[in-house]
Amino acid sequence: MDAQELNNRQQQRGRQKRQARLEIVSELYKRGMSVRKIAKEVQVRLQLDRTPSTQTIFSDIQLLLAEWREYRITNTDELVQLELERIDDAIVELWDAWNKSKEDYEQTQAKQKGAPTVDKNGKKKNNIYQTEQQKKEIRKYGDVSYISEIRQQLQERRKLLGLYAAEKKELTGANGTALNPPAANSVKVEDLSDEELEVLYRIAAKRDKKQE
Repeated sequence: MDAQELNNRQQQRGRQKRQARLEIVSELYKRGMSVRKIAKEVQVRLQLDRTPSTQTIFSDIQLLLAEWREYRITNTDELVQLELERIDDAIVELWDAWNKSKEDYEQTQAKQKGAPTVDKNGKKKNNIYQTEQQKKEIRKYGDVSYISEIRQQLQERRKLLGLYAAEKKELTGANGTALNPPAANSVKVEDLSDEELEVLYRIAAKRDKKQE
């Protein structure tokens, strides 16, 4: 192997390592992880001898941001579709969580009965002579916070699709009071509109089709 071929292979390995690092940085930065924590995680995942410098990770982030900006400008339709898919997936998970939060379950607790005794060394201990299983039926009525989040996700979905017409709004009333004071949080499944339910059923059907 001549020097040129060796150099080419080293450069190729360097590019592969850099690409692997960028993929890790991209994933963790989107999660909101700090630069230092990202550097430590890169070291662990790539099994590096030492932690990459914070400047290296910062440069990677700047490169990724530049690529994302360019992509967003030239691929707006694709990005909108991507966000719609993310919202659909989130709604499916939230809908499943809502259904699970309504499931009743049986809670079992062991209750022990015993009496204090003294062994031959004079040490006191509790002698268990009976263990009793106590069962309790737990009734669940559903966590309405899941429904509230589903409605929020549906609102974001409609915004991306441009289904809301522009309208003028006044932010305050007399003496700075709110024009429409917020109502108490009493969201129920029954409160969902036909359009919202239709979207949920369509997403659930798509999820079921993928699982088949």
